[in-house]
Amino acid sequence: MRTLVWAKRVAHACLLLFLGLSSIGAHGQDEEIKPVPILVGYPAYFTRVTGGQVQDAPSFSPLLLVPLGDKWLIEAKGNLSDTYAKNAKGDYIGTVSYGLGYAQIDYIANRFVTVAAGRFITPFGIYGERLAPNWVRALQVSPLTGPITSGSSLGGMLRGGFPAGTDKINLNYAFYFSTVNTNHLLATDRSTGGRIGFFMPGPRLEIGASFQQLLQLDRSHAVGLHAEWQPNALPLTLRSEYARSSGIKGSGYWIESVYRLNQLPYLRRLEVAGRAQQFFAAPKLTKAVAAKLGALGRDTNQADFGLNYYLRSDVRASASYGRQFALGKNANIWVIGMTYRFIMPLAPTSGAKGGAL
Repeated sequence: MRTLVWAKRVAHACLLLFLGLSSIGAHGQDEEIKPVPILVGYPAYFTRVTGGQVQDAPSFSPLLLVPLGDKWLIEAKGNLSDTYAKNAKGDYIGTVSYGLGYAQIDYIANRFVTVAAGRFITPFGIYGERLAPNWVRALQVSPLTGPITSGSSLGGMLRGGFPAGTDKINLNYAFYFSTVNTNHLLATDRSTGGRIGFFMPGPRLEIGASFQQLLQLDRSHAVGLHAEWQPNALPLTLRSEYARSSGIKGSGYWIESVYRLNQLPYLRRLEVAGRAQQFFAAPKLTKAVAAKLGALGRDTNQADFGLNYYLRSDVRASASYGRQFALGKNANIWVIGMTYRFIMPLAPTSGAKGGAL
């Protein structure tokens, strides 16, 4: 529940895993630990049926982490997918899409401040930074509130965290500015904003707020609230987000629960997830504008229920059912598929001086 991007947490964990093994093997001898680049990948294959329309979508999302000494980290994540569906003629064809999720360089100034520059995930709410990767998300269907704000930014970011006067509350923050990019694959808006959160380690509760100011077009602004709770007594996660735009993109919220059945011997690999959400289109939209906005141009209610089964620690099967209620657009949404996660060091890890693992 911390504000660091999920990929950074993976990087730190991986470095500790791969590099810390050398410390164990050295048996207390003098040693020198050297960080190495790491490649993380997420191949996946999902079939989605929306209102009777079938889409098959194999995808691959590689993530590269390159540490430079103790203070610098380069991280980049791409995505490639080929979506197969029937066209207007009834032919089953594929549509390839690819892009660069982020490519940034981070400088760890001290334990409280990290400076980032490049293309990065916009720090608004918690879904985009922490839950969006298909290996992480509990439900493969994205929340309706996602398009309300800019998902990616190109510029600079300042982020970190520190105790808020007591060890019972930690304050985390992320502030950024972004320039405009008109490339269709790397498009970003000129904007500024940030997020502030308060995390209480005792009850394992975080609450926070976000804001974003668009510095182009209608110069609209967006505000958001988020909360996440993981009670100590249960393998349960409750999380929620709310977002509202002053422009034409409307407002909405979602509430999600995830429960791991690890208290039952034969079901400990099974995870149950549910989400309820509502989206409210901006008032007084003309028919032309509403049609151009698509899903953002109509009020929508949606409920989803899903199951995730971990065949191994790195292989997960997922299935979900959702029902969407929108004016003239009611539909059932079925999703089934699998995700595989791998982690690979791209250089030999070193053990004690004069030897290697």
